[in-house]
Amino acid sequence: MKKIIYLFLGITLWSCSGDSDSETSFEPAVTTFNFEERMPLNMQTDAPIVYSQVMSMQAQMNAVGAFMTNAESLYGSANHSRTTNDWSYGDFNVDYSYDLVGNQYQFLYTITYQGAVYYTIEGWQMADGSAGYWASTIDFDALGAGMETMPDYTTEMSWTSDDSGIHMEMSFDFGDTSQVFYEMSMSNDGSGSFAYTVNSDLSYSATWNANGNGQWTNHMTSPPTVTYW
Repeated sequence: MKKIIYLFLGITLWSCSGDSDSETSFEPAVTTFNFEERMPLNMQTDAPIVYSQVMSMQAQMNAVGAFMTNAESLYGSANHSRTTNDWSYGDFNVDYSYDLVGNQYQFLYTITYQGAVYYTIEGWQMADGSAGYWASTIDFDALGAGMETMPDYTTEMSWTSDDSGIHMEMSFDFGDTSQVFYEMSMSNDGSGSFAYTVNSDLSYSATWNANGNGQWTNHMTSPPTVTYW
């Protein structure tokens, strides 16, 4: 699963680094999240698996901001309500746009390889940062010979944020192969919970309190194995 996350982040960084021909310059005030400020410090060493999973989900949430960042806007003062970009890199072509629609920032990305759609991602974030969602699809067959064995998959991420804390859900759907689901909640005092489900079966879960004490449960053993930290 880490390979999937790294692949997505690689696409994010590459697609935001190309030269673009921007019709307008628009920089939305997209909310970013820093869970390190909330999570108890001891969890980095006492619960490294839980900590790394939560940090990975944070990266997926903050990816929305990366998909609505136009490098050209750093060099200009224009502030419009929409930006559209289109550029090519070798056999790849990138089309994307982001916009303010009502009280939502919305974006749409499409990457094609030799004219065939390889990767799409679209989503939105509330302008006040209270909720967000994105969905992406990767079709490795579009890359041609040698990629047929790679599993195509779709990804969905959603979250809500209010005065009580944050709730997040993330899923990877590999079709007939497997479906993976992550769920995490974190209160403003740093306490929280995490669950990892594969093919509708709960595999791992964790809960922790504000002082950093908690438990990790392996639900794949009979009976489930509980580890405290």
